[in-house]
Amino acid sequence: MIKSKITLNKVIFIFFVIVTLVTFMFIYMQYKSSKEILIQSYVNKYAFQSLQIKEKFKNIFDKALYYFKSHEETDIEKLYLLPFFYEKGQIDLENVSKVLNSDVEKGHYEIFIIDRNYKIVNATYKPDIGYDLGKFPAFKKVLDDVFNGKKEIDVSPIFLDIASMNLKKYYLIRSPDKKYLLQLAYVIDIYNDLEKVYYFIKPTVKDLQLYFVNKYMIYNINLEKRYQKKLPLNQLYQNSLRILNDIINCDKSMFRNIFTTQKNEVLFKKVVNLFDKNNNIIKKIDLKRNNLTMYTLINSVFDRNDNRVIIKTVYDIKHLNEDLDKLLNNLLLTFSFLILVFVLLYIVIIHRASQTIIKLVSYMKKNEPCDECDSFIKEIDELKESYNFLHYKLNNEIEKNRNLLDLNRRFIVDTIHQIRTPLNVIMLNTDLLKLEIKDKNVQDIIEEIDAAVAMLNNSYEDLAYLSSNNTAITYKPTHINISQVLKERVNFFSTIAKVNDKKLIVDIDEDIEYYINRIEFERIVDNNISNAIKYSNDEEIYIALKRKKDKIVLTFKSYGEPIKEPKKIFEKNYREKTHKRGLGLGLNIVKNICDKYGIRYRVYYVNEMNVFEYVFKV
Repeated sequence: MIKSKITLNKVIFIFFVIVTLVTFMFIYMQYKSSKEILIQSYVNKYAFQSLQIKEKFKNIFDKALYYFKSHEETDIEKLYLLPFFYEKGQIDLENVSKVLNSDVEKGHYEIFIIDRNYKIVNATYKPDIGYDLGKFPAFKKVLDDVFNGKKEIDVSPIFLDIASMNLKKYYLIRSPDKKYLLQLAYVIDIYNDLEKVYYFIKPTVKDLQLYFVNKYMIYNINLEKRYQKKLPLNQLYQNSLRILNDIINCDKSMFRNIFTTQKNEVLFKKVVNLFDKNNNIIKKIDLKRNNLTMYTLINSVFDRNDNRVIIKTVYDIKHLNEDLDKLLNNLLLTFSFLILVFVLLYIVIIHRASQTIIKLVSYMKKNEPCDECDSFIKEIDELKESYNFLHYKLNNEIEKNRNLLDLNRRFIVDTIHQIRTPLNVIMLNTDLLKLEIKDKNVQDIIEEIDAAVAMLNNSYEDLAYLSSNNTAITYKPTHINISQVLKERVNFFSTIAKVNDKKLIVDIDEDIEYYINRIEFERIVDNNISNAIKYSNDEEIYIALKRKKDKIVLTFKSYGEPIKEPKKIFEKNYREKTHKRGLGLGLNIVKNICDKYGIRYRVYYVNEMNVFEYVFKV
């Protein structure tokens, strides 16, 4: 059974809270979906723009790669000419350069001399003189393979020269005396073409960067400052790792892992795999900084394992943030409007519907007809009409029953009063007969009559007490000597006990006074003695009244079977032994009197005796 119940107002309030939360979740999901769609539309727009930019640069690189591919056979032929110009450890680089470049239509050749320490000791391109190629293990291995004769020649991938921003492809062959490496570089200058496209696109983007990727390096093509200081190979490799880290946008631990990679690791594969996983376009959006970064990859037109170009474009997406703010404001506005609607609806329902029901319930509790609870809701109005009709019928029935009860009560009271006179006459005459007749047999008969009349008188007193409680009669307490009253009642029941072969054994402290109505105290005593005489299995019945510190204890003990249901014995019309006649009112009267005066009572079984104990607080 549910002990606590919730009010209608709370039910309606909880309902509106749930509806509000569900509505908010729905609006939020719509906002989230719209936000994703809006962001994706911007991303798609700028992704398309990045692909267009990629195509502009791709045409330039494809053209350059075409020249490199078409010159490869010629380059190798001219490489084999270098040893013929080498005499006694010397080579006239300027004259050789003029010879080699005499028939070149696009690009030009550069010549380099590399010693056993992997340093460039002489070159037609002066900035490279003294450059140490041995600091990068991958390059050192290539040089060693040619120096040691494992390879006759070596053809490199295309490199970007940081100092000049030219694309170069290198060819290596060993000198006839095996002391040096002779290196030929075919050089293509596409910087001016790239620069034109760069400055054409730059105003439309926030940032634009180009990176040239070969097997081991990622070079930044600086289109705002062409000529720069040539960096050592190990530093170029570190810069390559940083560029790669920016692209993959990894955390610090990942960056350390990349940065500590072996210096001869093929970064080209990392780049290709990274872009393959992202369909050749990598996107990164940063709403806080209003940045949308796109990385696109230009594949080699000839060799898919050769070179790549990465184009980084950064777009200003402040308009996207403005659109997102508008979307959020629309969400808040919509939600605020719905909250206002829900609040107004809640107020209307509370005041027009629930308040009507609450008022109707209050009339029901007061058992009054409801004439004010008009409602615009049909069911509530029908409920009010049904209640008023049932209230009318119920009160009519109650009034009829009340009248019948009054008639019944008057009848009982009149009957009780009519019984009083014959009872008194019988009791008076039995007393006179006891005095006049000395015959013992007759005396015994008179005692039996006297006992029966006394029992009848006890039942009469119970009925008289009950009937008086239903009238204006009140039993006012006074200070009485309950020791004396108890003795008198024991004396009254002595004849009844004798006739029933019972013996009343008393232990009463003298002169105990208590603030109680005498008639009500007599009802406690009489009903307990009467029950003990009726139900005791032995002739001895023990009655005690004792003063104990701050309490007075009254006990009635009688031998017999244990009471089966001690908690029910004080209930109205309950009798433990149904074969015994009785009204079942006595102990209920006792209970009501005890409750009135705060007298604690209990029933227990000890030493084969039923004990009724009453504790009076002093």
